[in-house]
Amino acid sequence: MSDAASGRPKVSAGGRWVSIPADAIGSDRAVIKAGGREIVLLRVDGELHAFDNACPHQGNPLVEGEVLGDVLECAYHGWRFDLSTGACLVGDEAARRYPTELVNGELRVFLDN
Repeated sequence: MSDAASGRPKVSAGGRWVSIPADAIGSDRAVIKAGGREIVLLRVDGELHAFDNACPHQGNPLVEGEVLGDVLECAYHGWRFDLSTGACLVGDEAARRYPTELVNGELRVFLDN
């Protein structure tokens, strides 16, 4: 979700942007450590998405999941998450999603407190 006036992702107060080299994601996915968190980065149809790498169900790595259109499916128990919002479509707890943006060749991920 972005701010209509600026086109930048909406973010809450009380967080910070963390810069990551854009080539860190490789072809379509990567796991990075930032702010003491393990975050999975996904590139889907040219758009960047960032989530906690741990599925909220049992903590299994979401980086091993399958992208099905605009949905990320956990490889272990089939929980499904909306890529745009992190909302849980199959299961009962949303995945933690982080706003992303590409600025001057650097990928930026917003980490809230």
